[in-house]
Amino acid sequence: MNLSTTQLRMLGSVLYFAGVALIINFIAQFTITTWPFKFGELNWRVGSAGIFMDVLLSIVTPLIMIHVAALLNGDRKTLQFLRILSLIIGVGTIVLLCAFALDSVQILSQLNQSMKGTFMKVAMRAALVGTMLTVLFIWAGLTMGKVLKSQGTVRTVGGKDATQDGMLMVGTREPARTPLRAVDANDSK
Repeated sequence: MNLSTTQLRMLGSVLYFAGVALIINFIAQFTITTWPFKFGELNWRVGSAGIFMDVLLSIVTPLIMIHVAALLNGDRKTLQFLRILSLIIGVGTIVLLCAFALDSVQILSQLNQSMKGTFMKVAMRAALVGTMLTVLFIWAGLTMGKVLKSQGTVRTVGGKDATQDGMLMVGTREPARTPLRAVDANDSK
């Protein structure tokens, strides 16, 4: 099935909308679940950090949808924004994991022996999800940087020749010509 450029752009627009709608939904669910924010309470911080890890896991698919939409539409600025956003989320997840680990150690010291096992299972799951998300988001940001770099700069009217900055030009070759026939002196018509 061959899709035209217009059809790809229309598909990209639908993917943009669906991706953004899903992200807004997941962030709204997190906000509703954890409101009012109580950063001073240890239990709230640990619980909301675990919920936030689940939210980050949920927004992976919508972010991929937005990446695909940007690729379909050729939106380099959106891809650059997503690259930076992925790197920020990855580094932010590292910070969140460190705070979560410190808070978990503090809570663990306050729990009864019977509850420590259950808490450790939940905390280890959140830490594992957070570690995977950190790798995923940083990897996505670095990979998108390589993709953008490999595509080179956007060509504009009046810009310099693409062969000067190492870009591959497709379709600029002269059309094939029929080979010339050698004319022989003995050849007569």
